[in-house]
Amino acid sequence: MTLRDFDARASSTRRFASCHDRDRAAMRLAWLLARMIRRQPVRYVPYKSRFDRTEYGFRRDIRAIREARIYRGTELLGSDAS
Repeated sequence: MTLRDFDARASSTRRFASCHDRDRAAMRLAWLLARMIRRQPVRYVPYKSRFDRTEYGFRRDIRAIREARIYRGTELLGSDAS
């Protein structure tokens, strides 16, 4: 079952891409969390220059951190991100 036989890519190609996307998402979230833990500002401009993502993606990543309810002491991380 190849491209030559069916004029379509094998399903394993999609699986690799989705794993790769999850790795990138985990890397973005880890970067955001590290900045929050170090009390560095979390802003869109450095995020875009580092990951070349849209503002929507930035907000989605911040929302994922908020929904995970990760605390540093008594402070909820992601609650003061802009």
